Amino acid sequence: MHASLSTQPSLTTDAVEENVSLFGETEPGQDEARLSVRVSVSLRFYDMVGLLAFHPSMMLTASDLLKSEELAEALRFTIIASDTSQIEEYSELARAALSHPRRPLHAYTKLVAQAVTRTFGMSAPHPPTPAAPVLSLLAPAA
Repeated sequence: MHASLSTQPSLTTDAVEENVSLFGETEPGQDEARLSVRVSVSLRFYDMVGLLAFHPSMMLTASDLLKSEELAEALRFTIIASDTSQIEEYSELARAALSHPRRPLHAYTKLVAQAVTRTFGMSAPHPPTPAAPVLSLLAPAA
C-alpha cells in the first residue's frame, strides 16, 4: 500500500511568488521570484520510516514524533533533500532495524514507525505466514 502526501494531480504549479524561501516561507530580501510547484510522491511505509529515522538532517526527539504537523513537515523536507536511491537505502535501514530487536536503533526506529502509523495511517506490511512443517508419515524421524 502506498501513501501520498497530496491528492492533487502529479504536478501542478501556482502563481509566481516573491520574497519566499525554497519551502515557501517568507524570506525578506529574497530578490528572485520562485514558482511554487506541487509534486505528488508515493511512499511505502518503510520509505517514510527510513526518511524520518535515518536521513542525516533529521534529529527528531520523542516529543517531536508526537506532533503530526511537525512530522509531516519533516517528511516533506527529507523528500526534497533525497534522491530515489537514498530513499531506498533509508527504507532498507528501517526494515532491518525494525525486524531485528537487537539491532542498534531498533527502539528509536520503532517510535518513528508508530508515529508514521498514527500520523499517516500507514503500517508495516504483514510478513508472509511461514509454511507449516510437513511431517512425513512414511519414514520414521531420524
